[in-house]
Parts: sequence; structure tokens; C-alpha cells
Amino acid sequence: MLPLPRELPVLLTPRLLLRPLGVQDSADLFAIYGDPEVMRFVGEQPFPELATVSQMLASVERLLAVGESLEWGLVLRESGHLVGTCGLHSFETGLPQAELGCMLARSHWGRGLMGEALSAVMEYAGELGIHTLLADIEPDNLPSQRLFRRLDFVWQQGTLYRLER
Repeated sequence: MLPLPRELPVLLTPRLLLRPLGVQDSADLFAIYGDPEVMRFVGEQPFPELATVSQMLASVERLLAVGESLEWGLVLRESGHLVGTCGLHSFETGLPQAELGCMLARSHWGRGLMGEALSAVMEYAGELGIHTLLADIEPDNLPSQRLFRRLDFVWQQGTLYRLER
């Protein structure tokens, strides 16, 4: 596995620009992470206030700097609007594997955007030499289960889905 970057590369898909998150995204991030329906399967409470986004952004920046997480903002190329996040997390030293995670604004569910974004991140993971991808999906999160199965992930046990490449 190659060393993880300390600066996040920009990834392009037909409809999305995947780029580093920044302060300019605060309102959009709060709309996503403050939505109880979006947060229902995450295991965390919705963000109670806009100030929580600042804490999140500081954490994203810190985790990137120490090589523990790569988190992209998903921006619609047509409008420039941030509609979600996705990233690679939970790296283990010496193991070519990572966890793939994602969040999408409810107003954009069902349009194939997250599959498009995750495919780009999965391709980049392969370039880094990451051969095993994991996803932790709650049993009642059927839309995410379907999405990850379409991306060739296989259920392992409990909430764990796995892709070997």
C-alpha cells in the first residue's frame, strides 16, 4: 500500500466533483448532518447547531494530516452545490484495507449520485494499493445495502460488507 496523501486529490465523475471540505461548505454540511433522517443509520445524533460543523471540519483536517482518514465533499458539477460526503477510513498499519463511508443529502437520494462517487473513491483506493474495502451498514438500511451490493460488496456478518479486489 502506498503512503496516504496529506492533501486530498480532486476526483471527477460525470456529475460530481469530489474535493476537500472547507468552511464554505458549513451550511450545506449542517443541512445534511443535521437531518435526523440522514443520520438515522449512522449511530450518531444529528448535529444540533451550525457550530458542530466547525468541529467536524477540524477533525476531518486533523485526520487527513495524520493519515487516518480521507474525506471528500460531493459537489454537483452543474450547480456547485455540496450534496454529500464520502471517504476512506479505519486504515490499519500494514494492511491494504480501509472502510468506505458516505452521507448524502436526502433531497438527492435515489439518483445514483452516491454510486458514482463511491466508484471514483474505490478506483482511487486501488491506486493507493488498497485491495480490501469494508462497509458497516445497519441491518435496516436497505438502500445502502442495495447500493453496496451493486458495487460488488458481499455481506460478511452482522453489519459488515466486504469487497476484495
